[in-house]
Amino acid sequence: MKQICNRLFNTKRLIFYRYIKFTLIYFLSIDANKSAAYTQHMPYHVLGVCSNENLIELLRKNLPQAGYVYREAASGSAGMTALSERRPDLLIIDLGLPDIDGLVWLRMIRQTKEGGKLPAIVASPRHTDEGMAQAFELGADDYICYQEFDPRELLARLRAVVRRRFDIDEELSSEMRFETLALDPARRRCMLRDKRLRLRPREFELLEILMRKSGRVLSRRYLLESVWGMSGEADTRAVDVTISRLRKALGSRAGRWIETVEHFGYCFRK
Repeated sequence: MKQICNRLFNTKRLIFYRYIKFTLIYFLSIDANKSAAYTQHMPYHVLGVCSNENLIELLRKNLPQAGYVYREAASGSAGMTALSERRPDLLIIDLGLPDIDGLVWLRMIRQTKEGGKLPAIVASPRHTDEGMAQAFELGADDYICYQEFDPRELLARLRAVVRRRFDIDEELSSEMRFETLALDPARRRCMLRDKRLRLRPREFELLEILMRKSGRVLSRRYLLESVWGMSGEADTRAVDVTISRLRKALGSRAGRWIETVEHFGYCFRK
């Protein structure tokens, strides 16, 4: 009788454990499916404020195929309307709009609630250092020249902007210090002599990677790939322009901690 009772007890215990196991598997699978569904059905919305036919064709052809929801506005006024009707996740702004200069339009939306902090990529038919510097001054996340532009590079840059702005799964890093400079990636905060510096996203990310690899010389190619998410072979002075602005923000003394290695790249003093 005792043996029978023990067998019954063990059988019930086994059934109970199996029940718990399959229940956990069931709910974990639901959570995984929900997560996958969220990723698949919540694409990023891109608003292209552009009138150039080459740029329009480039965006229409490649963005939907890459999984983005793409909308267009053919002028600055139409862009304002589209921005107020439904806020996109990212802007692509043509410099040659028919009713207003693209940089002037960017400056205008930076004063609004809808566009004050929106990620933005400025697109130009030709590359100029002055245009790039002005775009970055207005808080642009990137500057591209779309004449004979490789679609793969466009998508790589889009992914880099999205990853920097929206990737909530990225691990937060610990605070880094050098003399009177403190950088806290987790809080997106930079302090110099106990005063907060207002760095633009690219300036912050560039300073972070330089400080994280302090004492090592980092090539322009490496910085382009790591910070901008673009090919190191790209013909752009984005790194040099951003370094110049970063040094200016740090001031004459701290700015010297970022050293130029001629014909190669930059190094943060160790």
